[in-house]
Amino acid sequence: MKPHTSVVWLGYASIVLSIVWGVGIIPAYYAIRIAKAHPIGVGTSPEIRRDLRGGMLLARAGLVLNCLVLAVIVWILITTRL
Repeated sequence: MKPHTSVVWLGYASIVLSIVWGVGIIPAYYAIRIAKAHPIGVGTSPEIRRDLRGGMLLARAGLVLNCLVLAVIVWILITTRL
């Protein structure tokens, strides 16, 4: 799979997996790593630029959702133990 398409799929996976105990942090992290390894240059085709930018947006949204889910889980564990 091409790196720019894997960034998009990992971004989608991070959003979907945020529902499951915040495990979507892993694909979000890998999507961001792959996207940073492939910089957008002048000679890059518009499709690749669009995929990288969109994948990064999805990965960041997934990262925020996962952090929110983990914060809620930690909050629930703290409040039920006291």
